[in-house]
Amino acid sequence: MCKAVLFDFNGTLLSDSPQNEAAWLEFAKTVTGKILSPSEFQENVHGKNNRLVLKYLFDRSFTKEESIELGEKKEEIYRQMVRQDPTTQHLMSGAPEFLDYLKEKRIPVNIATAAGYGNVRFYFDFFHLNRWFDFEKIIYDNGEMKSKPFPDYYIQSAERINVDLRNVVIFEDSYSGLLAAKNAGAAKIIAIETGDNRNDLMSLNIADIVVKDYFSPEVKKLFKSN
Repeated sequence: MCKAVLFDFNGTLLSDSPQNEAAWLEFAKTVTGKILSPSEFQENVHGKNNRLVLKYLFDRSFTKEESIELGEKKEEIYRQMVRQDPTTQHLMSGAPEFLDYLKEKRIPVNIATAAGYGNVRFYFDFFHLNRWFDFEKIIYDNGEMKSKPFPDYYIQSAERINVDLRNVVIFEDSYSGLLAAKNAGAAKIIAIETGDNRNDLMSLNIADIVVKDYFSPEVKKLFKSN
């Protein structure tokens, strides 16, 4: 039986991968003059926190303060894209209904995201996440977190809601995020498809289940006993 659920956010609760990628590509081209290939983006950007991405783009390390300040320039581009695109003005298909179900069943939930404070605050205000989540318990990139695939995000996220990871289901969408969930020792790992990457996710052999969205029968079946 599932005792708690932890979520990544970007690409998992919000289908914003195109906007996030476009913002990074624009930032990289404008600020560093680099044009990232799809493989470069997947390996060095997707699922990573800003500090690691900036280190890759500029080929040098950044202090916590520097990474937050410079990272916000990219996030300003990203947030404007989210506001203006009708596809990102709501959570992923089935997510609100699923979160309502978990709330009804009193199953604890939390978010472990590589997004920074500014974006998390934006998400709470824009999507009214306080209906389901406690902002004070969210684990986000504070400039000091070890980036996924290290398990720190999920370990701390579980600790914040007083649950054992051996009884936790984690929803993820990126390779580094799935590895983080595995490294954390989650009971079940569910991968959310991004675009047409179902076969890629399945080939990783990390997730127990790969689903299109939260209306997927596999999700309902997993939580049916609760």
